[in-house]
Amino acid sequence: MTSGLLLARDCIICWVTVWLAPVESIFDAIESELVRRGVALEGVEPPSPAAA
Repeated sequence: MTSGLLLARDCIICWVTVWLAPVESIFDAIESELVRRGVALEGVEPPSPAAA
């Protein structure tokens, strides 16, 4: 019984991780674009200037 519950828990964790991966990358892209446009976000550092 315990091994079945552990397997079920691992499957749920894996499924949620796979499901959220694209969402996380989309949020990262949106956040990067907002920072690039100069919008101040909490907890996000502005990008460093490009090397010449």
